[in-house]
Amino acid sequence: MGNPAVRYMFSGRFDTGYLSELYADDTEIAIEMFTSSIWHISLEMKNAVENYRSGDLEGVRKVFHKIKPMFGYVGLPSLQEHVQQFEKKCLMVEDVESIRKEYEELSSLIGETIQMLQQELNNMHSFTNSRAS
Repeated sequence: MGNPAVRYMFSGRFDTGYLSELYADDTEIAIEMFTSSIWHISLEMKNAVENYRSGDLEGVRKVFHKIKPMFGYVGLPSLQEHVQQFEKKCLMVEDVESIRKEYEELSSLIGETIQMLQQELNNMHSFTNSRAS
């Protein structure tokens, strides 16, 4: 079995201190939360697309409200704040066309983030598998 003193180190893209504290260096719990967050964010972004295309501004806002805390669970507080600002903007406008630019930019950023989260999840799996050897 691997050295128990060896801890998983999150990539510098994440708030590593926060994640270490949140998961108490329990990589298995972090894996569960990253897996769940990736799944939920991906599912909700499909809902966001549907709501945006149908012109449902409140539906778009609700989707982003639902996914906002998940970015905290994976150590991305700046993205969590970005989503919160977008959510606030949704409350200040009257139609989805008014948020088009912000919606497209944020959706693209979240798409890239999902890929980044998946890579980090793969890294955690590799780490735990190497420790089990």
